[in-house]
Amino acid sequence: MDDRVLKAKIDDFTTVYVSPLDHQVFSEHLDEDNLGGSDGYFVTRTTGLGRDQRFEILAKAPSFEAAEDVFNMIVSSAATRGLRNDSSLNWY
Repeated sequence: MDDRVLKAKIDDFTTVYVSPLDHQVFSEHLDEDNLGGSDGYFVTRTTGLGRDQRFEILAKAPSFEAAEDVFNMIVSSAATRGLRNDSSLNWY
């Protein structure tokens, strides 16, 4: 699996990512039975700052392309809602 990553800063407190997850990170945040294991690509979100930062897995996809579609839907929706306009979203 490639280690391709997408990242978009939605606002000052929220960032959305697409990436594979290390098995250790996966097991820290989910039971082994959830989502069929750590294989695949994950759409994740961090919210908050510093010690109050929270990590959430929003979705899992079998391929980078499928995860990218989910990521694009989230980012486009955020831009449409006016949280940020498309030109100010930070893509990596």
